[in-house]
Amino acid sequence: MKYTIILTLSCLAVYGNCKTIEVTNAEQLHSALSSAAAGDTIHMHDGKYHGSFEPTKSGSASAPITLTGSKQAVISGTKYGFWLKGSHWVLKGFTVTDSPKGIVLEGASHNLIDNVEVHNVKQEGVHFRYNSADNTIQNSYIHHTGRGTETDKGYGEGVYLGQAVSNWQGGKPDKSDRNKVLNNRIGPEVTAESIDIKEGSCCGEIRGNHFDGHGELGLHFADSHIDVKGDKYVIEGNTGTHPKKNGFEIHHQAKAGVGGCENTIKGNTCGDIPSGGKCVVNFSKDCKNYVD
Repeated sequence: MKYTIILTLSCLAVYGNCKTIEVTNAEQLHSALSSAAAGDTIHMHDGKYHGSFEPTKSGSASAPITLTGSKQAVISGTKYGFWLKGSHWVLKGFTVTDSPKGIVLEGASHNLIDNVEVHNVKQEGVHFRYNSADNTIQNSYIHHTGRGTETDKGYGEGVYLGQAVSNWQGGKPDKSDRNKVLNNRIGPEVTAESIDIKEGSCCGEIRGNHFDGHGELGLHFADSHIDVKGDKYVIEGNTGTHPKKNGFEIHHQAKAGVGGCENTIKGNTCGDIPSGGKCVVNFSKDCKNYVD
């Protein structure tokens, strides 16, 4: 079963000045990202776009800002590949590569990432952090992460939701809540977990994804397709092959005092599990989780 968010727009009916901005190089892309308004579409022609892309503008629920291009429209970044600090965006179709991290959402909510490819990045492929809530990544392909130093390999997650307690701001949980990861391919050569769900985050959905664990290294206890330290997640209808050890793991993070509770893991399929491994392991024994 495929789980997909469909976005239907009628921009001109709401905003009479919606426009499509055509870009062919990094300078034009940077300018378009800086000036885009609700309802605008930025279309990248095929080519290479290298620079620092950090949009802060926001669209609206009825008229998001759209950045689109084919897989031959290739973004690479000096900081991160694409570092979004705005809300109500649609990122669709293009490739992000050759960057310290792939796509990072920071304080960014109600965004849709659809049919992108992220690969050959030094650390994680996609990261929703610092209270980035109600976002969706779907129909995308993430592979060959953790391509940097030996240290970087331990931070080569495919999709990373929230922040570890050691990185919470002001000691407060990172409420990157209600995010959805739907119908993606993650792996091979993702050096850490395909999806790492951090303590303090809540109520997301992980459905319809396929994980290829070839290349997972097991650094920092990253030995499963998904590591669940958040609460009230639904993880359903996913398939995975060749995990480093286990398919899906639930953990309580003692240092945070939260996490690993009231999660549902059901209807998933695991293949080529190594000797001693299991499809689902619940290490969080002091609260309820629902595992089939």
